[in-house]
Amino acid sequence: MPILPFGDQNPKIDPKAYISTQATIVGNVDIAARVSVWPGAVIRVDQASVRIGENSCVQDSVVIHAHNEDSPAIIGNNVVIGTSAVLHGVYVGDTANIGEGCVVFDGATLGEGVVLAPGSIVPSNVVIPPRSMNSGAPATQIRELSRDEIGKQEARAVIIADVFQKLRTWQTGI
Repeated sequence: MPILPFGDQNPKIDPKAYISTQATIVGNVDIAARVSVWPGAVIRVDQASVRIGENSCVQDSVVIHAHNEDSPAIIGNNVVIGTSAVLHGVYVGDTANIGEGCVVFDGATLGEGVVLAPGSIVPSNVVIPPRSMNSGAPATQIRELSRDEIGKQEARAVIIADVFQKLRTWQTGI
């Protein structure tokens, strides 16, 4: 797996994270415990930083990029980012679920528990309110989410983290 510095900035990856051998991580990236980064994912920093919280899942072919000092990418805990999503310098609150193929642009904020339906596009500097279901291009709120739905999103993130902890343990023996 390519884990590369950018200038003098090196990725920091918790030993309890699972990083696919086909993922690429470059620069000032901080990955917490029990995060899974799947094949083809690219997490790359030019001038800012990327932080990914515990139990979060970065699925196949996701791109997370922070190229502007004013827009770091901060991904909360228990976040699931679906296959082929692209996030540029965004804030994603805890327990969010970003659907497959979504694109979220610089400076956007996704509140805690947000769901983005597959294929949604969030323009630069847009704020998506917490605990809301959103869809479209540009993404608009469809409805509020219940506490039960938010709980199920968190449980899904923990289940995925548990699966990848077993895989990491099987591969490394620790």
